[in-house]
Amino acid sequence: MKSKVFILAILLSGLFAQSASAALALDATRYVYEGNKVAISATVNSETEHEFGGQVWVDNIIEKDTRPTFIATPSFFKIKAKGHQVFRIMKVSDHMPQDKESVYWLNLQEIPPKLKGSGISMAIRTRVKLFYRPEKLIEGRANAEQNMTIEHLPGKQFLVNSTPYIFAIGSILDVNDKPITFTKKEQDTLAMFMPGDKVNITGFKVKSVFALNDFGNMSHFVLNNNDQVGNILKKNKYI
Repeated sequence: MKSKVFILAILLSGLFAQSASAALALDATRYVYEGNKVAISATVNSETEHEFGGQVWVDNIIEKDTRPTFIATPSFFKIKAKGHQVFRIMKVSDHMPQDKESVYWLNLQEIPPKLKGSGISMAIRTRVKLFYRPEKLIEGRANAEQNMTIEHLPGKQFLVNSTPYIFAIGSILDVNDKPITFTKKEQDTLAMFMPGDKVNITGFKVKSVFALNDFGNMSHFVLNNNDQVGNILKKNKYI
C-alpha cells in the first residue's frame, strides 16, 4: 500500500497546481531541453471563461545559484477565455555541467482579472521540472534506468544512480516483484534521483523499478547486470 501511495505522490508532484481550480495550465508535467536545441516551445491553456494574465519564468532548484540559465519569452501575456499562449524557453548560459543532466523549475503564475465588486481572487502558481540534457547525452537516454547499479559494502548494499541522468523513481521491486519500503527521506531522494545518489537496499535483491519517462508517464524498467559490485562504480565520475 505504501508503494502505491509513493507512486501516486510521484505522479501528482508535477500536477499539484494544475488542479480543477487552476485557470491556466501547462501542456506538460515536465519538459526536457536537449542541448542541441536553440529553444523549446511550451503552451499555456486557459481553462476559464474569463481573460487571464500569465507570467512564466525559470528558477534554479539550487537556490544559492542565482546565475540566469534559461529565459521564457514572452514572459508576460494575456489569454482570452478558453484560449492558449505558446512561449519559448531559451538557454542563455553555458555554465551548467555538460557531462550530466541538470534540473530547474518552470513556473507559471496566474494573473486574474480585476474583480467587479467585493470578493476573493485566486491566483495559482504552477511549478514543473525543466531538465537540461547536454547534447552528448541525448542518444543514451532511452531506458537508462536499466543501467543503475548495486554497490556492495560490508554488511550493506545500495542502489546507485551511476548514470548521468536524473530519474523520478516511483517504486523499486525485489526479485519476487514485491515493492521495497523506504523512509520518507529516501522516497524524497528517489523522487529526484540525481547522478551519484544512492538508497539503502540492504537485505533485498533489486529486480526492477517504476519511473517517470520524458513524457511524465510511469514506465517499468528491469535492471541490467544488477549483481554488479561496488568497485565498478568507483570508475564512474558521477559517484
